[in-house]
Amino acid sequence: MTAEIARAFPDAPVYAILGRASVAARMGIGDRVTALLPERERLLRTYRSLAPAYPLLVRSARLPPADVVVASSYAYAHGFRSVNGAPVVCYCHGPFRHLWSQQAQYAAQLPGGGPARAAFAAYCAMARTADRAAARSVDSFCTQSPFTASLIEQVYGRRAELVPPAIDGAVFRPARSEPEPYFLFVGRLVEAYKRPSLVVDAFAQMPDLRLRIAGDGPAFASLRRRASPNVEFLGRLEDGALAAEMQNCQAAIFPSADDFGLVPLEVNACGRPVLALARGGARHTVKPGLSGEFLEDQTAAAIVAAVRRFDPARYHPDAVRRHALTRDTQTFHQRIRDAARRAAERAALVS
Repeated sequence: MTAEIARAFPDAPVYAILGRASVAARMGIGDRVTALLPERERLLRTYRSLAPAYPLLVRSARLPPADVVVASSYAYAHGFRSVNGAPVVCYCHGPFRHLWSQQAQYAAQLPGGGPARAAFAAYCAMARTADRAAARSVDSFCTQSPFTASLIEQVYGRRAELVPPAIDGAVFRPARSEPEPYFLFVGRLVEAYKRPSLVVDAFAQMPDLRLRIAGDGPAFASLRRRASPNVEFLGRLEDGALAAEMQNCQAAIFPSADDFGLVPLEVNACGRPVLALARGGARHTVKPGLSGEFLEDQTAAAIVAAVRRFDPARYHPDAVRRHALTRDTQTFHQRIRDAARRAAERAALVS
């Protein structure tokens, strides 16, 4: 979504805490990105260890004069300010997960036992104070789903305008051929959040079925070690190759409680259904019997049960695609520009 927000403001500079130039180029914004920290491989590998420093780093940075600052934030970006105090519109992908909605899940994954969890709890308490302080300086919030809007209101005490993410229907579109006999998992391989291990463990119990995994991340090596022979790892795919995997699968499996969950809608735009956990944003984007079905619980057993019940003949590709394409790019761009314009107009009236 950061790339789409940047495309909505094609002449605006883009600022980030840290990132790869190759990723910015792939997003189509390589010529206008400035990062606060240098692109160093060691820093990119260990960036999570610097989490306590990021709020201070962002707060001390000052962007050039602007009419409005639009922050695409799931963690720290809503703390950016310009030298002239321009109003801030935050497109919030959800309050920082490991501080607010999923602290227990992240703590459970930490090595080091009780002392590590105690240190993590102390860090979270400090970081929540900084996060709320940054949110108080935001003029207006936008977000992607009623689920994230509810979290923003709970955590920050603020209302957020719903601006659902756009689906690129030109890239994600149905294939002309029949789907192939495999299921698909797409996502970053991060265990505390995306839960790919549940899908891997489920397919170990279904050796007669195939699973393909598209994505990379910290859990890649451990997942490959525990996977059964019917599981294939594809690594990170560019959009064209990813769309082909979505077009040709029987169904995608989405076991995480995401703030929104763009993957289910991209799969649907390819005409294929999704088996998704009935939590988070998927509750608002997956329509049982039309675009997919819900997993009854966040367990391998629930995935096995859903896959065994699944009947691909129930889903018509055209109807599945129509469900996804109620969200288009032009509408998204216009609504985020409108939010920025209103914030600038309010600031002009006050000054």
